[in-house]
Amino acid sequence: MCGINGIITQNISFKKQIQPLNELLSHRGPDDEGYVFINTKTNEFRIYSGKVSIPSIREKYEDILNADYNNYDLVLGHRRLSIIDLTEGGHGPMCDNTRKIWIVYNGEIYNYIELRDELRSLGYCFRTESDTEVIINAYLHWGEGCLNRFNGMWAFAIWDGNKKSLFLARDRFGVKPLYYISHSDLFAFSSEIKPLAKLAGKAELDESKIPFFLLYGNRLDTTETYLKEINSLQPAAYMIYKDGEMKTCRYYDIKNTGNNHKSENELCKELDELLYDSIKLRFRSDVPVGTCLSGGFDSTSIVSISTEIKKQGIKTFSAIWSDKASDESRYIDIVNNKFNCCANKIEPKAEEFEKVFEHLNFSQEIPSEGPGLYPQWYVMSKAKGEIKVLLDGQGGDEVFGGYFSTHAYLRSIIKDRNMKGLLENYKQFSSYLNKSGLHSFSNWLFPKFYGKILRKFSKQKYNILNKEIIKLVEKDTLNFDAVPPKKFKNYLNNLSYHFITHMTIPTLLHYEDRSSMAF
Repeated sequence: MCGINGIITQNISFKKQIQPLNELLSHRGPDDEGYVFINTKTNEFRIYSGKVSIPSIREKYEDILNADYNNYDLVLGHRRLSIIDLTEGGHGPMCDNTRKIWIVYNGEIYNYIELRDELRSLGYCFRTESDTEVIINAYLHWGEGCLNRFNGMWAFAIWDGNKKSLFLARDRFGVKPLYYISHSDLFAFSSEIKPLAKLAGKAELDESKIPFFLLYGNRLDTTETYLKEINSLQPAAYMIYKDGEMKTCRYYDIKNTGNNHKSENELCKELDELLYDSIKLRFRSDVPVGTCLSGGFDSTSIVSISTEIKKQGIKTFSAIWSDKASDESRYIDIVNNKFNCCANKIEPKAEEFEKVFEHLNFSQEIPSEGPGLYPQWYVMSKAKGEIKVLLDGQGGDEVFGGYFSTHAYLRSIIKDRNMKGLLENYKQFSSYLNKSGLHSFSNWLFPKFYGKILRKFSKQKYNILNKEIIKLVEKDTLNFDAVPPKKFKNYLNNLSYHFITHMTIPTLLHYEDRSSMAF
């Protein structure tokens, strides 16, 4: 994980913000810091170092605190977490051999070795062992089409001094974030919302998004965010910014393959090969790699294949609970013992919830739909002092039949039009609604009906429906003791309600008070 920032403007006061904006991303990149100033008309540039730049960079380049902003209208900043090519070769921002192409980049291209070999055969030269340089040369050869060559996760911005344009791109499923703002005299982008809120001088909450979140969760299928005027580049999209104009294009979508005539054995073999290859690629790292382990299908599969690839036990990190109804230690222990793993366990503490939750929201920035991030925070904190890269399964349990929960049984009752079963399981339906909230209840049990409501339920209707909720949120002051309307009790008591009203919004509106938080 790294942090990137960029500002295009003639306004010196905006340009001078690049260093404090980069500082707001220090938790994303603690290992290195770098800057480049570019005159977009002449391609003249100047490189600066920062206070956490590696020694060789500080020796070569003047400190950003002494920078001259007058002759440059594009400033780029980078905070690095060093994973591949730990030397100066991986320092960012990075340029090509002509020094007309510059990139700031967050992510990892897992097939960078194969791409580098292919590009070398086409005549391209490489000065470093980093995947960043592979992106640069891939862009030079394939243009925007390079995105379809990458296997990985990324958010990057490339200044093309030949075309006089800025090329911003995000990976297919939006693993890596990328936000931007655009005004008549300013265009800026960042890995996080906080720097852009600081640059804009305000963080104004878009109150219409509160009821939307409570009804639908984080399904903002637009460029909008929870703060006005701050936008998000969508997953599987790229943007070209040139002469004050933005052009956005979607470069990838999931194909509808229609009828698949492969046998079950063929599909299982193909899945096994894809999963093995995916995990093997992710072990391409110049620092140690470990895994999370929850006891579920996805993390267990990752541990199993990882030990087959590494031919030895690996470090696993798990959250456990004293409450046996929630604890999965039994399954965690089975996996660790079978594959001779070095187990690391941590139990989240209830008394630390408020403090941890504030830290979590400072990093997360957008509200979560459930409490899963809380134990994950503890797991990552446990791993931080021991290992730098963790593999983690997300979604595998749900896709491949894990978490055998009530909703699958209840949905079968509805699908079979079993009225007797419906009456007999009334308490289970009621309990599932109370536990999961309106969104999950509707989405899982009534998918078709839910889809129709989602399309027809206008902004005006849900704003009226939730007008009491909007009153709970003020731009600078929140009523922490307010009681949600009774009709929303079940849903609003969900942790997600507290995420957006009690923690996320104050964190964003008062980011400067929390910019010095230790991680």
